Amino acid sequence: MGNAEIILDTKLVGDIEGHFSVPSYQRGYRWGEAEVVRLLDDIYTTDGKRNYCLQPVVVRKNGEKFEVIDGQQRLTTIYLIYRYMNQASSGFITEPRFTLSYDIRDKSEEYLKSIDESRKEEYIDFWFICNAYESIKTWFESKGTKLTSTITNVNKYFDENVKIIRYEVGPSEDAIGLFTRLNIGKIPLTSAELVKAMFLSKDSDKNMD
Repeated sequence: MGNAEIILDTKLVGDIEGHFSVPSYQRGYRWGEAEVVRLLDDIYTTDGKRNYCLQPVVVRKNGEKFEVIDGQQRLTTIYLIYRYMNQASSGFITEPRFTLSYDIRDKSEEYLKSIDESRKEEYIDFWFICNAYESIKTWFESKGTKLTSTITNVNKYFDENVKIIRYEVGPSEDAIGLFTRLNIGKIPLTSAELVKAMFLSKDSDKNMD
């Protein structure tokens, strides 16, 4: 993999756009309440005063889409948070600016747009997606009288200080091989590369998810 084929930068969550596809060699969405709540807690404790960088989302351009080699759990959770904030604010906060699809899992893309609890038992991916959405709803509603301001603040943090590290590889990259290495711990992101990405955030006080 030549460095000329790598794009490494940071992007505010609120600026994530485009269509992301999760390839068939990956399992579906599997985050549980603990992971979802941890992400929300980490985002909220920034208090809008410091940048927070999520772990790298590794993608490869594939036509008009970005193939997600690593990071589908984070991207899907961010999508669900936006879906909740849009619904809870009666449309005041816009829907996600990006879309997600899952190769060989067409029904999951459809379900992301409906979050129909009555269909939760139909398919294991539906079950995990619905549970994550319910965890998000519970987390926000636990703020009680501060629910509205919490929604407003999280949306603001996404726009102003919560970022993802985007690691884009060239089209000739062996995506399955890279996915395998990432998921057995042989991550091809060197410390120097991660430090570079962190400095791109232009803030000395950062955290990693």
